[in-house]
Amino acid sequence: MREYRFQAGDENIEVFRRLRGAWRDVQATEHAVLVRLADGSAVRLEVDRHDIEPGFAAVCLVGEALTGDDAHDEVPHAERSDTSDLGLGGNDVVLFTGATWLATTSVESADERVDTSGMEAVLQQAGTPVDVPEDAEAVCLTHDALVIASPIGTGCLIRIASIAGRLEVITDRAVIAAFLTMRSYASNDDDSAAEHDAAPDAPSA
Repeated sequence: MREYRFQAGDENIEVFRRLRGAWRDVQATEHAVLVRLADGSAVRLEVDRHDIEPGFAAVCLVGEALTGDDAHDEVPHAERSDTSDLGLGGNDVVLFTGATWLATTSVESADERVDTSGMEAVLQQAGTPVDVPEDAEAVCLTHDALVIASPIGTGCLIRIASIAGRLEVITDRAVIAAFLTMRSYASNDDDSAAEHDAAPDAPSA
């Protein structure tokens, strides 16, 4: 199996840590999320794409810190989410690891007239590191989601959608809880630490 990593670097992780501060508002489009903070700065989250090898590409969640006029801009046609509890500050930020891989699968056809016996195709799939099959031809670890939790337990999930290249902002507590369960996340008692291993694929930012 050919193994790669396309993940947020130290500079991006420092940007993610800024989301611990008090939020003013969040504006989201399909391709970017702008979080404006109470201190007058902002964090823009986007999806970065990289061609790993011919026929194999991966996407990663990245961030950029904005100041000055850029931090105060309104995003045209953006949707706003209710993240008022994150305006309290002292938020916990957790970055999650995703995976993209290439695997060979049998070709199937709904048309009985088409004989696909013995036919195979190499497909690209995405999920978490534990989803990667043992017979995968290549795998790339990425960062695909952030969960930001307020001091009172509410929060926001920002993740790369199933349609790669798009971002989703989710504030529904049930959906976030289901996501955390799926990712086997268990919070660490010391949320003030710069980094901690909350789960194998979830270092705190």
